[in-house]
Amino acid sequence: MRGDPTDDTFPEVRATPRSAFLITLGLAASYGLLFVFLGRQFRVSDLDLIASLGLGAVLLVLSYIDLRTGRLPDILTWPLVALGLGYAAHQEDLVMALSGAVAGYVLIAGLALIWRRARGYEGIGLGDAKLLAAGGAWVGAIGLPVILLIASASGILVALTVSQRSRSRQERAAIVFGPCLGFGIWVVWCGINYLQF
Repeated sequence: MRGDPTDDTFPEVRATPRSAFLITLGLAASYGLLFVFLGRQFRVSDLDLIASLGLGAVLLVLSYIDLRTGRLPDILTWPLVALGLGYAAHQEDLVMALSGAVAGYVLIAGLALIWRRARGYEGIGLGDAKLLAAGGAWVGAIGLPVILLIASASGILVALTVSQRSRSRQERAAIVFGPCLGFGIWVVWCGINYLQF
């Protein structure tokens, strides 16, 4: 979350309800296709299917909320971390999941701190750190680099689009990173078996 709920530091990141809905709908369609082409062959047990449905649904809700408000609420991010750790414990992979959650949080929180000190204003929200922690909990530390690669590439494409629109204005253009992180998490969740050697 980016500070106090009444803080209006990032008004330009807020999408209209229609735009946020359409973007989330597009994400939902891509999530479905990715699961069919990447995840279906590996996520076949009842637990895997339920976990996939829950993870995908929460990532989509978080994406919509982030698009509308510029925030990723703790009430969804922390339980997502806990559920990822619970799933990993059931799969007897808790150490990798815990290390992924801690590394994901520390990485984004550290970048946020460096940005704030270098630039003098918030550039990365701690909600993003919690979401990457959730990603690390669900796919383990091995998946973090790929999540970040996919999320960063998606974020660059979004930033280029936003910068084209705001080029005539003198304000700082800002984008939400939650949907990009969510997309990266989902891709790695569906294709994690391709990363294991």
